Amino acid sequence: MAEASAHRFRTLDGWRGVCALLVALHHFPAHGFLYALPLVRNAWLLVDFFFVLSGFVIAYAYGGRLSDAAQIKSFTLRRFLRLWPLHAAILGGFVVLEIIGYTRTGVIFTGGRSLTALGTNLLLVQALGFHPGLTWNTPSWSISTEFWTYLIFAAVCFSLPRMRAAASLALIALSIAILVFVSRFGMRETFEWAIARCVFGFFVGVLTHDVWARGWLKRFGGSGAEAGAVFFALAYLIFIPGNRALEYLAPPVFACLVLVFANGRGLVSEAMDKRAVNALGRWSYSIYMVHVLVLAIIASALPIAHIAGWRADALTLGYIACVIGVSASTWRWVEIPGQRLFAQNVPRAALPVASPPEPIG
Repeated sequence: MAEASAHRFRTLDGWRGVCALLVALHHFPAHGFLYALPLVRNAWLLVDFFFVLSGFVIAYAYGGRLSDAAQIKSFTLRRFLRLWPLHAAILGGFVVLEIIGYTRTGVIFTGGRSLTALGTNLLLVQALGFHPGLTWNTPSWSISTEFWTYLIFAAVCFSLPRMRAAASLALIALSIAILVFVSRFGMRETFEWAIARCVFGFFVGVLTHDVWARGWLKRFGGSGAEAGAVFFALAYLIFIPGNRALEYLAPPVFACLVLVFANGRGLVSEAMDKRAVNALGRWSYSIYMVHVLVLAIIASALPIAHIAGWRADALTLGYIACVIGVSASTWRWVEIPGQRLFAQNVPRAALPVASPPEPIG
């Protein structure tokens, strides 16, 4: 059986890869059978799964290790160097596309791909209300909010170590209030109050970790629980999106999935602990970050939206193959060097005891 080891939650890592592929499918506008699947059309909500999982693994790795300035500095540097190198590389790819487009249209750096937006993206603040819409690499809104949510978590651990659960609940309540009463988009926020959506999911993940770590639901696992959790999550994703009120249940639903698969004791976990799924887990951040760039390149050559039927599905599968191939390369040549840069700049004593699956933005 696949187990949640002291160093890595392999099954959760695998789910992260599967969900990243579903998000990539969601964004590809070739109108075939795959495009029309309710699970694919509603996969935008899986970003909240990433937030919950991120809160869980960050609490696991760092929850007890953010008690002084040196540890917080190490944590901040690690998180920045985990997110930024790939983000910057993909931005560079979009800039190249923009320049190529200029040779055809005579228009450059307008709208969401302005030079101002390029600057906010490089600073990871693009989703903090600076723009009236998504910019450049549109999925990167989530890593923008996630980086600053990491700092909120560090502040809570540093200033309220014995009241972390209460602080988490307060932040969840505040985030929900903002999404309900202030935001125009609720759980569909991506650029105005997007950080509230991230804080909501992230701190649900922190509380999920606390429940799991205390062993209160030690028996909440096994094949039956895993099958039930998957069925429940799939039913939610297929039938609930579109009901604006029930979309707020996404983080708790995903928390149940994380809680069950953190134990990694069932047949589903065993099936997920395979080489191909493990690879998707390793490449999941790249999959999430590169897929819109791959889409943009394909769209520059083909009229994707006008292709339908089996041709659309064939094109979609080709797109997914390209995304996976590019992601394997960016993981090897961008993500890994970025992590090595971290290792060179942070003293070994500052490293976390565990090496959890890296969150995704």
